[in-house]
Amino acid sequence: MRPVLIEAGRRLVVLVTAWAFLSSTDCATVRPYRVTDFFRSPKLAAAGVTRVAVLPFENLTKEGSAPGIAAEEFSLQLGKTGLFNLVERSRVEELWREQDLDTLSRFDAGTAARIGKMLGAEAVILGSVTRFVPHPEVKVDTVRPYDDHYHHHHREEAGYPAIIVVGNEREHDACAAALTVLAAITVVGAVLLLLRPKPPAAQVGISVRLVGVETGDVLWQAKDNFRGDQKSVQALVETKEDRLRMVYDIEYLTQMLCRELAGTLLQQRSDQ
Repeated sequence: MRPVLIEAGRRLVVLVTAWAFLSSTDCATVRPYRVTDFFRSPKLAAAGVTRVAVLPFENLTKEGSAPGIAAEEFSLQLGKTGLFNLVERSRVEELWREQDLDTLSRFDAGTAARIGKMLGAEAVILGSVTRFVPHPEVKVDTVRPYDDHYHHHHREEAGYPAIIVVGNEREHDACAAALTVLAAITVVGAVLLLLRPKPPAAQVGISVRLVGVETGDVLWQAKDNFRGDQKSVQALVETKEDRLRMVYDIEYLTQMLCRELAGTLLQQRSDQ
């Protein structure tokens, strides 16, 4: 075999490797995200908590709607676990107004316990919204980061080559030159894809804890952050429509995060 063919073969390996690298970002199986930053106290089972009140969430973001959306979604997802009977939100809001608790800055464990007792709850959920970044106002059809056509079109813009077929196997030098150019373009395209800024996506962060009314003990606590285009987060849903929705719909992303946070009440960390 002529040296030129050996060299051409090596360059072809480079091409195939680059192709596999680029394809892996779309085709590789990604495991669904799992919340690991949580604590569940052994006292939870002994406390015999059956009735829980989800109190208004603290807002640590600039979005005024964030705490209401997060508290509503978390209350819904907590109820779906079937672990507790929940105090109606309308009752919580009514008492909140009666006690003039329009701010959480002065809200401590003692106040939480007092409010919990007034609501007839054995424990209360205290929550904070730590991040709440909606997707910028764009049309859904114009930004489709998980659409096959989008990937194909932008890969070509980034320099991804078309398929080249060399028909005359006698023209070894021409084949080698073509493969060299092809490999070079592929590498450049891969670099451009890696350096290309991420498109915008919704982001949300929530921290929650379950506090016993009688003792003030933290019986459970969990927190996490979701970004709508995060691969493992997107693996939590099955359809392309839901994955796209995660990218631009902050309320849907909040729902998914609350579902995963509440779900940690049903499991036990292996390191506890």
